[in-house]
Amino acid sequence: MKWPNYILEILETLNQKGFQAYLVGGCVRDQVLNIECHDYDITTDATPQQVLDLFHSSASCGMKHGTIIVQKETDVEITTFRKESNYTDHRHPDSVTFVQDLSQDLKRRDFTVNALAYNPQTGIIDLFHGLEDCQNKIIRTISDPNESFNEDALRMLRAFRFCAKLHFEMDEHTFQAINHHAQDIQYISKERIHEELTEILYYDPFQIEKLVDLLYPIIPELKESQQCTQNSIYHFTNVLHHSLLAISYLPEFDETLAYTLLFHDLGKPKAKTTKNGIDHFKKHPLYSMEIAKRLCEELKMTSYQKEVIPTLVYYHDDGFKKGMDSIYYFRIELGWNEKMMDDLITIRRCDLLAHSKKGQETLKQLDEFVLLYEQVKKSSIFNVKELDINGNDIISNTNLKGKQIKEALNACLKYCFYHPEQNKKELLLEYIGELWS
Repeated sequence: MKWPNYILEILETLNQKGFQAYLVGGCVRDQVLNIECHDYDITTDATPQQVLDLFHSSASCGMKHGTIIVQKETDVEITTFRKESNYTDHRHPDSVTFVQDLSQDLKRRDFTVNALAYNPQTGIIDLFHGLEDCQNKIIRTISDPNESFNEDALRMLRAFRFCAKLHFEMDEHTFQAINHHAQDIQYISKERIHEELTEILYYDPFQIEKLVDLLYPIIPELKESQQCTQNSIYHFTNVLHHSLLAISYLPEFDETLAYTLLFHDLGKPKAKTTKNGIDHFKKHPLYSMEIAKRLCEELKMTSYQKEVIPTLVYYHDDGFKKGMDSIYYFRIELGWNEKMMDDLITIRRCDLLAHSKKGQETLKQLDEFVLLYEQVKKSSIFNVKELDINGNDIISNTNLKGKQIKEALNACLKYCFYHPEQNKKELLLEYIGELWS
């Protein structure tokens, strides 16, 4: 195994002072799996104060829990061997006790693949068959999964996150225990649920299909969407799988757009009607927008996401069929900027790619609209500030007053959007004169 020199120096410094010291957890697992790692954790029998005394460029971030951060090329967390007491709140140990035995420290960890330790002198220490699970691509708890998840409910989400990140399968007993303890998701903060869910969407959105029971208390619409079939020539799968497939078509991961696609059809189960054996989903963008608003609040998303995600969800089904009028509506009437418009086009494309072959025929119409939009961006204007006329010009050359001036500018903007060659002061003054004659 190859490690950065500064990591080996930290281990050597601790060893030379008579302390045990091991790289532990994800960094060892990633080395075993030949995955590039960026975060390094070290565990030691040295007390937090002894670690502070040894490394001058260090800071205490969790002294009572035994963690010291040593600042090198990257921040390195050094934590004292410890064992933990009961988890009354299903998230945090009631107390932490420092110990001298590495095995007790490894035993408290979540999954076998995260309980590997390494030191250049000892090599890999594997007390719980973590290497075997790495080889077999299995996520499994160290202790009985029911006990593990009863202690810390966050481990349930972490199990899916590691399956997504490592492309592993979950041990069946571990999966069954998660479903048994699903109600304990109430003990996980919404911020942490958002954080874990985002990583799952980034690494493998299709893990969400296995998460619907666990997330049901927070996002019941996911399971409802999974159970919602779409008997239509435009679709070939259930609503949830369609949405996850749409996420997979993002050209590059964008959290805001990923959540937009996750939420964009959640209103379909409520909107569903069936006529002559064909399913219809009228008004589903409106229902989906309301769900998206709620989820953005509950998952503690940013102010930007709370504003943008429901809006994109509401307009995701717009086919841009009106060409120039569609561009005018979004860019001028709604006042969208270029990024917002580009994001909606991306959402629309990903959505269509996740349709049946018949549904994907609409991609041709989208491509034609994009070509038109690119041409319009080069010639037309989208803001009154781009007009070759301003309020003072109108005051000086017309009898318009008050709100009429703003109305005149907006009229000129619309006129020049469709006729950019008319964006000249004298022509616009003539136009205003005709409108108010």
